[in-house]
Amino acid sequence: MEFNQQTRVLVIAAHPDDEVLGCGGTLAKAIHHGAQVAVCFLGEGVSARFPFGQYDSEEFRQQSATRIEGSKMALNYLGITDITFNFERKACQFDTIPMITIVKEIEKHMERFQPDILLTHHKNDVNLDHGLTYKAVETACRPTGKKNPKEIYTFEIVCSSNWTFESNFQPNTFVDISDYWEKKLNAWHRYKGETKPFPFPRSDTGLETLSQFRGMSVGLKKVEAFQLIRKII
Repeated sequence: MEFNQQTRVLVIAAHPDDEVLGCGGTLAKAIHHGAQVAVCFLGEGVSARFPFGQYDSEEFRQQSATRIEGSKMALNYLGITDITFNFERKACQFDTIPMITIVKEIEKHMERFQPDILLTHHKNDVNLDHGLTYKAVETACRPTGKKNPKEIYTFEIVCSSNWTFESNFQPNTFVDISDYWEKKLNAWHRYKGETKPFPFPRSDTGLETLSQFRGMSVGLKKVEAFQLIRKII
């Protein structure tokens, strides 16, 4: 995974904060090297914390507003302004929507942005929306003659990729983010109320431990790990 001023990177994420957790350091590195980056959120990220269908409370509206603001602040901090939201689609309810609807949405983003590299979720994450996002991306990237990303990778999300009983996430691509770790962590801090003290995986210590663990496997201090799905040379 290499970045320069001609590189176009598209992130397809289920919910705001997935992009920072999964590839925040990589995005910071891409921006530093002049790449163009766009992020597409397929849904919002707080409704699963409320009783099903009860989304008219003041608390829900406040949490939703906080998540929206956090995502804008985090991505703007990383230098990303090409952001697309779909906050009408509720979290952990992607299975209530025809798959073709999500596929067509992704196809529109790909047609508009023309990415060289696409980053998205791993198919076996415990979060339902993550797996469906992967499946929709896989379908949208079928080789039907249209221009497709030359490289497709999946990232890991703590509290999802690591909590499934049968994870097949097998990283084979490692991005050195040793010089971009603070950028990732500072971007994560823009998401208010999304962390707890260690050993919660999304604590500062938890995130750093994962980055160092992945780094040790390739002799680096801190990395973000990806699984290469397809690469066209």
